[in-house]
Amino acid sequence: MKRFLLLAAACCFLLASCSNGAVKPTGDPEKDAQALMDFQSKKTKEMTDALKSLSLSKAGKISKEMEEVSKQFTDFYANNENKAKFDEVYGKLLNESLEGVANDLKGMFGDAEEKVDEAVENAAEEVKDAVEEIAQ
Repeated sequence: MKRFLLLAAACCFLLASCSNGAVKPTGDPEKDAQALMDFQSKKTKEMTDALKSLSLSKAGKISKEMEEVSKQFTDFYANNENKAKFDEVYGKLLNESLEGVANDLKGMFGDAEEKVDEAVENAAEEVKDAVEEIAQ
């Protein structure tokens, strides 16, 4: 009995490790859209981390896994009566995610235009002052 439980536990571990936590469509369009978005967000962060550490092979594996999971959902909902609902919910989640990224970027670079304008004005003043000095 102990050997059977050990074998069962090993099988569960093997299945869990092979799936890499990948999600699969369930047929509930709202839950599936959320699951796909959560998976893609997690994998995007992992890919960003891999690229930061210059681990291109790891980034490639993550990209391939993302493509495979996305294809499962696309194929599942291709001729499914819930395709419109899935597309609607996923589209909404994607837009929210992109708005979040845009806001993050705006926060990081939002004042860049003002800084550029200020630098141009300062440079123009310096050129004006230099021209006045030369003219005197």
